[in-house]
Amino acid sequence: MSAKRFTAAVLALSLLVLPALPGVAHADDPPGAGPVEQTPLGPITAQDKELLVKVRLAGLWEMPMGEEAQTRAASTRVKEVGAQLASDHTFLDERVVRLASQMGVALPDEANADQQSWMAEMRARTGAAFDDSFANRLRAAHGSIFPAIATVRATTRNEAIRQFAQVCNQIVLKHMTLLESTNMVTDMGLSKPVAAGVAPAAAVSADPVRASAQTPSGGPSALAVLLMCLVGAVVTIAILRLLRPRADVK
Repeated sequence: MSAKRFTAAVLALSLLVLPALPGVAHADDPPGAGPVEQTPLGPITAQDKELLVKVRLAGLWEMPMGEEAQTRAASTRVKEVGAQLASDHTFLDERVVRLASQMGVALPDEANADQQSWMAEMRARTGAAFDDSFANRLRAAHGSIFPAIATVRATTRNEAIRQFAQVCNQIVLKHMTLLESTNMVTDMGLSKPVAAGVAPAAAVSADPVRASAQTPSGGPSALAVLLMCLVGAVVTIAILRLLRPRADVK
């Protein structure tokens, strides 16, 4: 077989094999977006749906705890922050319920297990102990959802979701700033949120949305990586063989 034919065959093989390898992303597929569904308000992905679910879940525990801060907190600042968080999440909850209804997305009706554990912890405390739990639990939760909102804002192809993500992004950033203004946020508040009573190193989230995000995604296997390297090496050798200058025949 001539060098040109050999190179053509190898290149054809690489074109057939590489697209089929697991973990090879395409430029027009947003990472983690999932399959696209059509709704009356346009296309929506699993990632878009998760944003609606997460915002709904946030409101289900932050609204009541913001209200309860008015009677349980010792710090005037914590009471002020609690009132603002309750008001903002009431606004977001009304919007997310309406948007999800228009798009046919099912939303939860109660807080998840982690959030319920945080509420139970706060309700068992008053005064300074409540203030500490409130500032850190809420700061950790907001820090966790903030990058998820930014990802949806950057990748969604649905204009209604993009506008909603924009509003959420502004409010969550505002809330993190407010919580930090209490001067009570410690390392716990700046770390990944965990259920009350669970050590951070051993924590396994009870939030199905966050738990799925913690699970390593199905990237390319060792065999796939080896095969890609092998194909690449063969292609390189073939090209070098084709380009190698031939000795002059005398």
